[in-house]
This record gives sequence, structure tokens and C-alpha cells, in this order.
Amino acid sequence: MDEKDFDNIRRAGTDAARQVGEAFSQIDFSGVSKSLAKAVRDVGQQLSTFGRDVQSPYVISDPQDVSRARWCMWVGFALLVFLALPLVVVGLGLLVLGPVSGIVTMALGAVAAAVGARLVGRGRHEKNFAQVLRRVDKAVGERQSVAVPELAGEAGVAVPELVSVLDEAITRGLIPEGHLDVADGRKMLYLTDGAWGDAQGRRRPAQVSSSTGEGSDSAGLPEEAREVLAAATQSVEQIRDSASKIRGAEIRTTLERVASKTEDICAYVMHHPEVASQLRRAATYYLPTTAKLAASYAELEGHAGGPEAVRTLSELRGSFVQMDEALSKLSDELVLDQSIDVHSDIEVLRTMLKQDGLSRD
Repeated sequence: MDEKDFDNIRRAGTDAARQVGEAFSQIDFSGVSKSLAKAVRDVGQQLSTFGRDVQSPYVISDPQDVSRARWCMWVGFALLVFLALPLVVVGLGLLVLGPVSGIVTMALGAVAAAVGARLVGRGRHEKNFAQVLRRVDKAVGERQSVAVPELAGEAGVAVPELVSVLDEAITRGLIPEGHLDVADGRKMLYLTDGAWGDAQGRRRPAQVSSSTGEGSDSAGLPEEAREVLAAATQSVEQIRDSASKIRGAEIRTTLERVASKTEDICAYVMHHPEVASQLRRAATYYLPTTAKLAASYAELEGHAGGPEAVRTLSELRGSFVQMDEALSKLSDELVLDQSIDVHSDIEVLRTMLKQDGLSRD
């Protein structure tokens, strides 16, 4: 093979390389780039959930919250054992040498003990809260609404504890669109505004008929019970309507708790109409006044520029919190009265069984 043949081979190779380059330059890689971009996004989503075994997109729970709470408890425990206790012991010893230095040292020990105890208590609360919220996150899944008793069974938590955790999670924004409500006599958790709005829309006609006493379970109740329930139901609607216009999430949540607790009490009165008189003052004064104040808050919130408006809004917030606490107390009193009656019936039953010789005692 002479030099001319090598030149021909080189030219053929150059031509082939040029043709391959032109072919690649004419290929449309836009589809390929889109596929690659989609793949990158998918991988990013998978990596963002890697190690996270929770399933609900509507609940915010961090796996590290439990660890942080434990650290808080350990720090508090360390303050108690390694700082507060030694300071108190040293302070007692210094009382003999110098009362002032001993008192100061003991005071420092007391402060350290208070801080340590607070950290231990806070850490324990946060640990329990985080653990229950993680269970809720896993149990809810993709559902947008779920009955609280059903969720309690799935999460392995007592209903009162679960309600307390859900209330706190909603207040802290960890269930951003969460609402607790009563539907068909059951406590419900709505995890999205859409699901809660749909439930409100379905229940509104029933509430209207209930207020008129037609075609509802309240038709067979005593007149006082029907009046009290109608007044309370009307106030609940007004409170919720005003709450929907308020921008502040904390105030909306407080008013929602007021409405939800009122509905719980109304459900109790439906089954125990004899206690309706205990709800009369709340239904005829406290709740209508709260509804009126909620409407005033919604109106003032957009004009809170001056100091007087700011002060008024602050007072209104305090009133809503007081009403929330008052309803909790009223609910506890109603349950306590029933518990007393139940215990009395139990004692009478036991006494009669014993007198008739039907008891093993």
C-alpha cells in the first residue's frame, strides 16, 4: 500500500467524520432533554421523601422532632442534676459561713431547677406530641377527611389525647388546612379546606331544618331543648361565617374550636335534653355575643392601622380565648354531672343486689 492509498483512506475517514457530525447536528434533542428533565424531577421527588415513611401530603411531621424533644429532656435533666442540685447543696453549706452568699447560691440553684424542670416538661410534651402526630401522618394516608374515633383506632391513640394533639397541630400550622368538626354525631378531621367546605355545604340544609324543628331528630325533644339547640346552631353558623373572613390563622382556629365545642355540647344535649337549661345562658347570650364580636373582628382586621384598633383587636382575641376555655369547662361539667348520676345508679344497683342476696359480696 503506497502513500496515495493512505491519502485516500485519510480523506475517506475525514469525510465520514464530517458526515457523522452533520447528522448529529441535525438531530432534534428537545424531546430527549425534556425526558431528562422529567427524570431529574422524579429523582428529586424520590430523594426528598427518602427515609420518610409518612404518607399524608396534608400533615407536616419531622422524624427528627422526637430526637430534638429527647435532647431537650436530657438538657433539662442535666441542669437539674449537675447544676441545680449542687448549687442548692453548696448554698446550704454557705449559709453557715455567710447567709447572703448562701441565699444567693440557693436562689441560683432554684432558678436552674425551674429552667431544668421546664425543659424536661416541655421535652416530654413535644416527644409525645411528635410521636402521636407521626402516627396520624401514617394513618391518614391520602384521605382528605376521616372520623376521629376511626383515626384513633388506626393510630393506637385514645380519642381525647388525639383530639388534643390535632387541636395543637392545627393551631401550630402542622395541619395547614385542618379543621375539626362534628358531622352526623361523629367528630371528624378535615385535612383540606375543600373537604371541609364540601362538608359544610352538605350539612347547611340540615342545620336550617333543625333550627325550624322540621324533619330533624330535635322534633321529639322538649321545647326548651329545641330552643337552646336552635339558638346555639344559629350562633355556630355566624361564628364560622365570620371566621372564614378573618386572615389570622390563629384566630380562625380559636373560633373554629369554639364552634366545634359548641356542636359537641349540642350533640350531648340531643341525647340528654334534661341538661338543656345548663346550656341556655351560653346559647342565648355568650354564643350570640361571640358571633357579634367575631364579625367585628373580621371588619376591624382590615383597618387595624391605629393604636385604638390594635388594642381592640387584642381584647377581642382575649375574649375568644376565654370563650373557648368556658366551653371546655361547661363540657366537663356536663360530663361530670352524668358521671355522678352513673355512679349513684351503680351504688343503688349494688345495694339492691346485696339486699336480695344476689351479690357475691
